[in-house]
Amino acid sequence: MHFKLRYFQFCIFWGLIIFGQLSVSAADQSLGIGALGRIEPLSRVIRISHDAGSDGANLEQLFPHEGDQVNKGDVLALSADHSRRKAAVEVAQTQIKVLEAKVAVERVALNYNNKEYQRYQALAKTATASAATADQKQLAFLQSQATIAALQAQIANARAEQKVAEENLAKTVIKAPISGTIIKIHTRPGERIGNNGLLEIADLTKLDVVAEIYESDMPKVKVGQKADINVPGFTQTFTAQVRELGFQVKKNDLNDTDPLADKDNRIIEVRLTLEDKAIADLQHQIYRQVHLRIMP
Repeated sequence: MHFKLRYFQFCIFWGLIIFGQLSVSAADQSLGIGALGRIEPLSRVIRISHDAGSDGANLEQLFPHEGDQVNKGDVLALSADHSRRKAAVEVAQTQIKVLEAKVAVERVALNYNNKEYQRYQALAKTATASAATADQKQLAFLQSQATIAALQAQIANARAEQKVAEENLAKTVIKAPISGTIIKIHTRPGERIGNNGLLEIADLTKLDVVAEIYESDMPKVKVGQKADINVPGFTQTFTAQVRELGFQVKKNDLNDTDPLADKDNRIIEVRLTLEDKAIADLQHQIYRQVHLRIMP
């Protein structure tokens, strides 16, 4: 009898627990999908480095400071071999000018030799001039033609060398790939640009929230859904809208402070567009962890 009573109490106990869990689950679904997320620029954070290959490069000049606004195409920095590369371009340009001047002189000689050749050809027919002299004039004319052809080949080669020199020079000039804000500088003048690159830039005029949604919750998330964003330390709640759904399932990067939280959850990243009025408050909070709830 005692055993039956204990078994009855056990069944009631677990029934209440299961019923309570189902009730909580239903309540959670009506409130939406909760998740952790982080703040990122819409442009992403772009890390800029050198284009000097595996040999790397030392930094000669750095123009912006952290927090500066730059436009796409602005020169950010010059590497240490910039002056040498610039001189190589100038040498190639000078060489082309010298060769072009030689061509101009040889064209004058060609014109003269052509006239002489034609004149002595006519004289040779009337026996006024010897055939040998006419042949010498023809040889001088042909030599001028060959000299011009050789000079033109040298000019083509010099122009190719100039193009290579200009490309090498361009590698020493680091330009902004986008318009945005310099948010972090990793290398200062005189230092070697390392694995961290030169600096980081981002367009902070548009911000995203990157949410890590459990794979089991993804079927409930749709583009266009609204979400409430809670940022620790801020009293107000911000809003965002689902813009992109991720494609890859991976382990979560953000972990809850709850010691009982699952550290090996499988998640899919979802990007939400943060409301414009939140940008002023959150543009200095890049990669800040936030709590969000996507409304059904």
